[in-house]
Amino acid sequence: MRPVERNDPRAGRRVGSVRGRLVLLTVSLLVPALLSMGFLLASVDRESRGQLYQQLSTTARALSGAVDRQAGVGVSVVETLATDPALLGGDLAGFHARARAAMLSRPGWIALTDGDGQEVLNTLKPYGAPLPRVQISRNETGAYQPGRGRISDLLTSPVAGKPVITVDAPIVIKGRFYVLSYVVDAASFTSVFRQQRVPERWVATLLDNNLRVVARSRLNERFTGVAATGAIVGRLRDSTEGVVKTRSFEHVPITNAYVRSSQTGWTLVVGIPEADLTNTINRSVAVVTGIFLALLILGVALSLAYARRINDEIDRLVSDAAMIGRGELLPEAPPGGLEEIAAVHAALRETSRELKAREERQAVMINELNHRVKNTLATVQALARQSFAKVDKAPLEVFTERLIALSGAHDLLTRTGWREADMGQLIEASIGAHGDRIDRAGPSAALSPHTAVSLSMVFHELATNSAKYGALSAPGGRVGLTWAIDPDSGNLTFAWRETGGPPVNAPTTLGFGVRLIESSIRREQKGEARFDFRPEGLVFQASLPLPRQDRWSNSF
Repeated sequence: MRPVERNDPRAGRRVGSVRGRLVLLTVSLLVPALLSMGFLLASVDRESRGQLYQQLSTTARALSGAVDRQAGVGVSVVETLATDPALLGGDLAGFHARARAAMLSRPGWIALTDGDGQEVLNTLKPYGAPLPRVQISRNETGAYQPGRGRISDLLTSPVAGKPVITVDAPIVIKGRFYVLSYVVDAASFTSVFRQQRVPERWVATLLDNNLRVVARSRLNERFTGVAATGAIVGRLRDSTEGVVKTRSFEHVPITNAYVRSSQTGWTLVVGIPEADLTNTINRSVAVVTGIFLALLILGVALSLAYARRINDEIDRLVSDAAMIGRGELLPEAPPGGLEEIAAVHAALRETSRELKAREERQAVMINELNHRVKNTLATVQALARQSFAKVDKAPLEVFTERLIALSGAHDLLTRTGWREADMGQLIEASIGAHGDRIDRAGPSAALSPHTAVSLSMVFHELATNSAKYGALSAPGGRVGLTWAIDPDSGNLTFAWRETGGPPVNAPTTLGFGVRLIESSIRREQKGEARFDFRPEGLVFQASLPLPRQDRWSNSF
């Protein structure tokens, strides 16, 4: 085995090569990069869970509102029939015929029960057919106002023989007390889940005031009438809205979002199995991890590519030094190389010329200075050794130091920030095709993801309602949307003003859109919202705090 000479320029190549140093530099960046990746993945996990919880709660509120609307239809039906002249006049046969005709286009049926619980008529049966007696568990004369409908909890119909919901309206016919009922199959409420397009793997459950299942998006017939159990019972009794982890009726771990209706007292529960929730979050984490690893691999590959290029140019310098040692002139450097390496090559090339010129001068002077040849040659050799000693290591050390400085500058410029959305861009995306009729003005405002999601729903709802009923429904109608940031409180304020539309009348009851907007501003954003239904056009004003945006930074 040949020993390595001390003055061999390739002696430390295996240990201290540029490629090895660049690879070590890249590997040394892995530790902080992996730590940063861990923090990033934890942030993605929290954000994904928050978005899923928000989506669950939003779906539960939407389904609860749809159930309230469906129940409201039943109240309207029974209150209308309670004023039927034939019924109030005692013509039960005529009312039976009219009620049966009215129910041909509706999913339910009509029943009339006297004060003792005896059914007098039922549109499921011919008039005069024998009917069962039902148990009256409450004093209708004290609990109801005449002619006003009330919604029951889950019952079992003795005529239909299945779980039902009734809308009851007590009435007085010729001095006697009766209860007029609009009866619907409890399973009819499952249509709400289909209409709202509840995801297939999610489970939506409607509970009555006794926390018994009225309808369910999955296995409805199996679990109708089953009472809710577990941790969700205590949460439902303590709050009207929230998120809780429990087990489903199938004993599967599940995360539920629940909303209790102020109109019916019923509770709408929307749940997602923990396994599906974890898979959804893991997909987001996997995407971020894949991007990070791809960038990391790309960085290592680029480091190796640049290291190879640098090594090739340094090898050329070694060859140049060998040519100088052989007394040869160096050629021109090829274009496209590194500036530092090109400068060293130019210096070596100039040195080779100078050495060549010295040799020529020595040849001219040899006859005259023969006795000084040995001394001159020794001087030239000393100069060559000194030149080689300076050229051999200095460029490498300088180049290495510059690489370290370059990597330090690279670290100095690397920063990570929170994702955010601009107010103007959010409005542009939310108002859709109505943008050319909505005049917008306001400063740039950075919104957090949570605030941006909520406001997108608000602007979308305002634009949609305006297109249906407000200024955007008329050819000449326009909307002015302005926003600003209060310099004292830092709150975001904005105003929606409609002009040129049809005359506006203040609604007697708040619709789902109004409730959704107020819930988004007041409950979710802890802000303030006000609707002003002016005859010339709707004016909506809101104010909400902007959460503090934390960003990564360094002190350099």
